Amino acid sequence: MASELFLILSDFFPDTLSTPADLPAPRLAALETLLAKSRRSALPQGWRAWMAQRFAAPEIVALAPAEAVARAWLLPSAAKHWLATPVHYFAGLDSVHLHPEGLLQLSAPEQAALVADFEGVFADTPWRLHGNDARELLLSGPALDATAADPAQFAGLNPSSGLPRGAELATLRRLGVEIEMWLHEHRVNQDRRARGELPVTTLWFWGASAPVRVPDAGPAISTTDGLPRLYGRDTYAQALWRLRGLESAGLPANLQGALRSEASAQLLIIPTLDADGPVSAFGRLEAQWLAPALQGLRERRLAAIHLLAGGRSYELRRLHLARVWRALLPWTEQMA
Repeated sequence: MASELFLILSDFFPDTLSTPADLPAPRLAALETLLAKSRRSALPQGWRAWMAQRFAAPEIVALAPAEAVARAWLLPSAAKHWLATPVHYFAGLDSVHLHPEGLLQLSAPEQAALVADFEGVFADTPWRLHGNDARELLLSGPALDATAADPAQFAGLNPSSGLPRGAELATLRRLGVEIEMWLHEHRVNQDRRARGELPVTTLWFWGASAPVRVPDAGPAISTTDGLPRLYGRDTYAQALWRLRGLESAGLPANLQGALRSEASAQLLIIPTLDADGPVSAFGRLEAQWLAPALQGLRERRLAAIHLLAGGRSYELRRLHLARVWRALLPWTEQMA
């Protein structure tokens, strides 16, 4: 039976999609076809809440993302947890901005060095830092009513509106300032600068709020034949698979590499924060994934293509391709 393909743009938000005025984005035929002809639905809680409802065990669905990650990688504890993303800020014309590539993936030795040093510097506080070889580390501490938004939606932008909110936001923000001072001349950052890599300005604490149930996410996937396959890296998505005793795999070079399995659903986590900008990332999305997927749909090798991007879900099935009356507008307009 043909499988369903889910392409998840893990770090894409419409506000981060910008192109120089004198260099319009190229037209992407497969993407524009999918956007124009698909059935659209909103993901008010984002793709992670949708994924939990569709693919996670029932007891995990109601957990905050950070708590699910903690269950996957840490021993049980009474502490509260936050995802701790290493980020890099830069000074804009009139304010500090989150760098377009400012969500940093640290190596395992870099994470280990930060975790060990944090243990000593913050020993007399209730805070602890944990590494898991994923992009997001984990912060554990007291049960504060405070958390921030997903930092990806502020890539290249002023991040002030995404900083911690809640009744006890001051405590979490104060910790962020202390960590910024601690990291300023940290040896991990000295080594990163020497290699020409962006240093870690601070850690961004988010993911501590439990999601609201997402309507119409689709039926949950049972642990029977044709288990779903997950490709790519995302701390939360990998935690969901780990909690179900399933293994995830790295993102293959192209679609053919993913379709070799007999899974009922193929989920690909595709990053869009690119050194050359989002237009370059969407060009690769078109060439490596969407164009061959559209061909596979026409040839009945795929049952459906789902694109999850920027708080929206686009579902394209073969019968939808007959919607010839829908104009193929530029993809930048359709995704704005």
